[in-house]
Amino acid sequence: MATGCFPTMFKHAVVCPLLKKAELDDSQLKNYSPVSNLPLLSKLLERVVQNRLQFFLDRNDLMPRSQSAYHQLHGTETAVTKVYNDMLLAADSGQVTAMCLLDLTAAFDTVDHDLLMLCLERQFGIHGVALEWFRSYLQGRSFHVIYGGSTSAIVHTVCSVPQGSVLGPRLFILYKVDLAKVVKDRANKKR
Repeated sequence: MATGCFPTMFKHAVVCPLLKKAELDDSQLKNYSPVSNLPLLSKLLERVVQNRLQFFLDRNDLMPRSQSAYHQLHGTETAVTKVYNDMLLAADSGQVTAMCLLDLTAAFDTVDHDLLMLCLERQFGIHGVALEWFRSYLQGRSFHVIYGGSTSAIVHTVCSVPQGSVLGPRLFILYKVDLAKVVKDRANKKR
């Protein structure tokens, strides 16, 4: 970690498509979930970095307030309770509530590495060797698919956070923090 370099041998994933439910048609690709397997040592190293990153975010109060996942004492229940409470408060004050839900299926695949690096640096104050480590962690990744005894060609990724990784979900949350701010600012302007 002190070198700012994530080992290249940890950057390749093996993807094994698994049928979502036994009763589904196995000839339809949509019925499969791509399970991405990364090296165990990669996940151990990511866990160390995740713990350090979370400590930094918590100590500096940098986690988005509206984020329930990866927030101590928060979860699905607190998120639903917050939405329900906001709806009740709006109804009590005579307001109409409209809810817009986004389907973020395959959202991890849309993460632009350069934008994520800017976000980590400018919004979360990650600099120097730590920032370079995250850059190294994201770049130069690849995967191949194994299915039915056949192996695909290797695919090199140019965007996304690694599927099946420890850090991927947390980095996605930090990446989309601007989206939450834009929605909140728009909502406040409407009032």
